[in-house]
Amino acid sequence: MKQTRYTFPLLALALLLVAASTIEWDQPPETTEPQNVEPVFTGFRKVDDYPLYVVHYNGDYGFSEYLATGETTLTGGFYRPGCTVFTASGGGMTLMERNFDFPSNPALLLYTNPPDGYASVSMVDLGYFGYSLDSLPQEDDLGSLLTAPYMPFDGMNEKGLVVSMAAIPEALAPESDGKTTIGEIQAIRLLLDYAEDVDEALTLLTEYNVEMTTPPIHYMITDRSGESMVVEYLRGEMHVIREEMPYQVMTNFVIQGSQTGPDAPCWRYRAVHRGLEASNGAVSAGEAMDLLSEASQSNTIWSIVYETSTGEMHVAMGCSYERVHTFSLNLTEGSP
Repeated sequence: MKQTRYTFPLLALALLLVAASTIEWDQPPETTEPQNVEPVFTGFRKVDDYPLYVVHYNGDYGFSEYLATGETTLTGGFYRPGCTVFTASGGGMTLMERNFDFPSNPALLLYTNPPDGYASVSMVDLGYFGYSLDSLPQEDDLGSLLTAPYMPFDGMNEKGLVVSMAAIPEALAPESDGKTTIGEIQAIRLLLDYAEDVDEALTLLTEYNVEMTTPPIHYMITDRSGESMVVEYLRGEMHVIREEMPYQVMTNFVIQGSQTGPDAPCWRYRAVHRGLEASNGAVSAGEAMDLLSEASQSNTIWSIVYETSTGEMHVAMGCSYERVHTFSLNLTEGSP
């Protein structure tokens, strides 16, 4: 497969917004020092004609304040996407792969590096920010993307933790007094910013009420060690599904209580499971992309493979599997 490679070093932390204080002078100051403030967005570029854009979001997007209150200007609800997600760790490295199947919109590969959390990269559907194939973002007018970090549909952080979602017919999370309520997509941002591995991710999810809108979703989470899990909320309870095999698959049906493997009620699940079973989860990034191709649909916006051991991600847009873009995120050890 043809690959186009982009490597982005992590940017230094910068202020998101600078409030300019108004100072009254008896006489104007003789000199004015220049304000060297890094812009909110840098590195904006179009890398695929689907289109796919890349941008770095510099500084603090206020997520810790959101976690304290659960209040945001985001609007809730979205159409039902059909997605295929799987992990594979049988070949000595851990991959998470996903197809995002949805009506056509431009997409964004978003780099973030908050001052109090982990750096990460995530995929964002720009349709939620007023853009379409007929109305594309422009570098000199990205103000509507200030809340883009709150809408990651899948992503990987600098610790090699990867999170993705898929719509399901029903979900109801537990609700406890005294816990902040956060949105179901913002839960992905929570994990990308603050979880180092699947155990930390699970602990974090128990500390918040997760509000499901339309459609409800479930999550797949994996880390650098190869551990993976699917998290579902059913009838007010959290269910965690782990696999003994070195691979796990998730599509758009509730896994808890359902047939899985070759008898799963979804052809995309069965197709991917068949390929992973044949290799015992030992697949390369290229072979993983081939499985995504097999499970793709006419409305697949992006297919992405995350490599948790290298920090690389491989993206194909609009089922154009002959053209795969490769990006990278610097992986680190220790605390943020």
